[in-house]
Amino acid sequence: MKALAASLLVVLPLFATFVDATRADPWLFIASPDNPKVIYSCTLNLKSGAFGGMQIAAEGVHSEFLVVHPKLPILYAITNETKPGKDGVFGGVRAYKIERATGKLAEFSRAFTGDSVGATHIGVNAAGTTLGVCHYHGRGSCVMPLNADGSIQDMVAEYAHEGRSLTDRQDRPHPHGVAFDPSGTVLCVADLGNDHVEVLHAKSASQLVRASFWTAKTGAGPRHVTFHPNGKWLYSINELDNTLAVLSYDPSHRTLQEIEVLPTLPEDFRGPNTTSEVVVHPNGQFVYAANRGHNSTVVFRVDPSSGRLKFVQHEPTQGDHPRATGMDPTGVIYLAANQDSHRIVSFRVDGTTGRLTPTGHRLEVAKPMSVAFVP
Repeated sequence: MKALAASLLVVLPLFATFVDATRADPWLFIASPDNPKVIYSCTLNLKSGAFGGMQIAAEGVHSEFLVVHPKLPILYAITNETKPGKDGVFGGVRAYKIERATGKLAEFSRAFTGDSVGATHIGVNAAGTTLGVCHYHGRGSCVMPLNADGSIQDMVAEYAHEGRSLTDRQDRPHPHGVAFDPSGTVLCVADLGNDHVEVLHAKSASQLVRASFWTAKTGAGPRHVTFHPNGKWLYSINELDNTLAVLSYDPSHRTLQEIEVLPTLPEDFRGPNTTSEVVVHPNGQFVYAANRGHNSTVVFRVDPSSGRLKFVQHEPTQGDHPRATGMDPTGVIYLAANQDSHRIVSFRVDGTTGRLTPTGHRLEVAKPMSVAFVP
């Protein structure tokens, strides 16, 4: 078995049938760990924002986050798994082949993450050679190599987080979101519990070590992180103090430096709120962050020279508790998945201004926790 550091650098050939230029409506997959615990699929018309008929794509899977392989028609779902003869729930990942003609999923690989509780968030590097997973209630984060066909290797390199911070929710580490750097060998992890974004280096198949960390304001609670397409800037959405941090990334030293931290809420809002998700437009010109409570998406324009953000808009999500959001790979449709009102709403994206406009289309689905686009 090759070392992880080597496998991370493998560039896989494009899967010839994955992108179908004749298909007008891409597939949308939705994690719904309600009753029943399933992954749904439907089509999404990028011209109108209308959803096609929804169906069950995979049954019997409790998943709260999905990610698509960058080169193959494969969907990965973090799961809560049980082990024969053992009590409790364990972290796991399931890999599904996407049946493009039908929108159905066929499981073909499964692996435990090595942690003693369920997984929370997942990412895949740009080469499609490695998964990164974190565990909010567990010991920490891990990386898992992928085979050439996208199946998951039974090899896990783990990092155990440490520390705590100010609030009741920060009595211990709570790794909440992961993102790979452009090299695919560094995993950045937002830890809500210790107010860190950990920068973890995958040195080998068995070594995941801390290279550095960025410390947020005490009590901020970093939740999710995502890179700008240029790889120079990392965005950390901070759940507890309702802010968005812009960080510069130095790949040579594997370090983060704070550029600025901005509020996600209007100045006059006084109600309860926590942030959830941050996404970057494919053109790199705009950043979108979701508020749960204010129930809005805040839009920022990116300064291309400094990376600083300028406020554009607060757009209501037309539902309650937008836990998940999504931007289609072409950048024309944005989705707000309102968990508590069981509704996904589509918005048209203005590619010039970044502004969101409701399309008038919505999809009723039980407890939508994550959405994944398949072009």
